Amino acid sequence: LTLPWSQVVTGKRELFVLSSPPTAPTPAAPTPAPMPADVPAANEACKALRSFYDAIGAKDKSPSFADTSSTCCAFLDVRCTQPDGSPSPPLGQKEGWKAGATLTKIKFRGGTEFGSSGTLPGALLLPLAGTLEYLDLGKEGDRSFSGTLPAELAQLTALQKLSLTTGKFSGTIPHQLGRLPALEKLTLLSKSLSGTVPGELCHRSDGSLRKLVLDDNVKLSGTLPPECFLLPTLEEISAKKTRISGTLPSKITAPLRLLILEEVSLSGSVPEELCKGEKLEELVLRRANRVSGTLPTECLSHDTITKIDLKRTKVGGTIPSLDKAVPKLKTLDLSNSDVSGTLPASVDMFSGLEYLAVDRTKLYGIVPESLGD
Repeated sequence: LTLPWSQVVTGKRELFVLSSPPTAPTPAAPTPAPMPADVPAANEACKALRSFYDAIGAKDKSPSFADTSSTCCAFLDVRCTQPDGSPSPPLGQKEGWKAGATLTKIKFRGGTEFGSSGTLPGALLLPLAGTLEYLDLGKEGDRSFSGTLPAELAQLTALQKLSLTTGKFSGTIPHQLGRLPALEKLTLLSKSLSGTVPGELCHRSDGSLRKLVLDDNVKLSGTLPPECFLLPTLEEISAKKTRISGTLPSKITAPLRLLILEEVSLSGSVPEELCKGEKLEELVLRRANRVSGTLPTECLSHDTITKIDLKRTKVGGTIPSLDKAVPKLKTLDLSNSDVSGTLPASVDMFSGLEYLAVDRTKLYGIVPESLGD
């Protein structure tokens, strides 16, 4: 079967007793050990949180909010952790919390009624610095915060996840966030953040950063810091629909699983080092139309790769013959690229392939019969 390559797009494989102990006097309950001074019990943290709400003219929608003697662990946008690790009471319930519970999460995701959108008073969160592990500053469509990200966030030393998915924040990404020792995931999805990606985010080789997600920041420019590609903990970089430019570094030692740089202004070629990592699963450079060079063989034959998307790039060269099975690759999109030559018969080595797009390339010749199996 001979088909014009401008029409070859395939989808799914169809073709596109305890026994009772002896009675003994009940011992007096031990006096709980005092909590460290830098780890506030929930009642102290709640006082600070209420001051925070007062400052921004907001209130939690939980009935407990009106009772100033009630624990904030019952607030709808707050999560606390029991001191002994026992299960927490149901969301919004004020009974059942034990002395010494700690406030660990604040998620402004619909449980808070804002008086008006206002700036984030970062200094008022500092009393929570020893316990707050997760701070979600809201999502698109909600009435939430605006203004700039305060540098005081860098003093929340227990913070593991910092997230915002609202376009109301503006200004630059505070370089001080790179000081957070426990930060694992930084998600900043805003259409109004500007400036460049601070290299300080990836300076802590003793840190914990695993995910850096900067999608939809259409005003964010400059290059991705090369330090990020050397960070021994970093598994995911996503900066699609930004103005990120420059080239991908030739030296990459970070254990990347996902690299998603769709609709950016990157140039240069795909470095071979990128595909030599042991964990790479997704490589997406879709619509990064200044990326050129050839696709390294290591990418197509990688044991863990599940998705390669180079649509509308200038990546060229030929698709190499494979000498081993690549069972995990499900998506291969090379459409609108400069790939040339023929599709090798060894394409059947992609035994798990579900989607193949090679339309509008320079490929020619016969479609291997194995694609219809």
